[in-house]
Amino acid sequence: MIVLKHLKEGDVSYVSHKDILRVLQRGLKRAKIDVKYSQGYVPHMLTYTSTPVPLGVRSAAEYFAIDCADRDKDDVLKRYNAAMPNGMRATAAFCCEKNPNLAGIVIASDYVATGAEPLAKEIEDICGRESYVIDTVKKGEKVKKDIARLVFGLRVDGNTLYMRLACGNENLRADSFVEHINEKFGCKIKINDIVRTAQFAMKDGKMTDVEEILK
Repeated sequence: MIVLKHLKEGDVSYVSHKDILRVLQRGLKRAKIDVKYSQGYVPHMLTYTSTPVPLGVRSAAEYFAIDCADRDKDDVLKRYNAAMPNGMRATAAFCCEKNPNLAGIVIASDYVATGAEPLAKEIEDICGRESYVIDTVKKGEKVKKDIARLVFGLRVDGNTLYMRLACGNENLRADSFVEHINEKFGCKIKINDIVRTAQFAMKDGKMTDVEEILK
């Protein structure tokens, strides 16, 4: 099993997760990577992705696991990058004994959002509250959601907001949270100004960067 850490940037950030998966699998074919297939009536490539970012949000930390016969991770990384657009270029490769199931174990993501003007330091006060309700969208409808336990960290530095938000089975969409920040604090952060920089899972009772776990 090879796991690639790849980007989602530029025009690619506006491509849906379903279409991203198609591009990834077509790239593997062009790269002639020996991917294993499922058994059954309609065989499909055995590939697995981490939890996707919302449409328009960029990322420097997407993960794509490939069940393949190849074991030279550096060779797979080289061939993958030669077959893929720059907006989905891989920056690292890891060799694992089995599927790490990132979509199942990831519990949080780090994001950086940069606005056009300095941001209010009061944004940091949202973190640590017992309750904090925002408007968000679920299945196309606007609903109220208490996000207090889904915000693990907030830091404002000038016009940049650093966020650690729940991601996975319990999820706080970065775009919904930033939209709330814009409305409440008069910020002007665009969706494409948000970048996911890391993903985290629990290891030995500690929130740990997925990249450290894969190593």
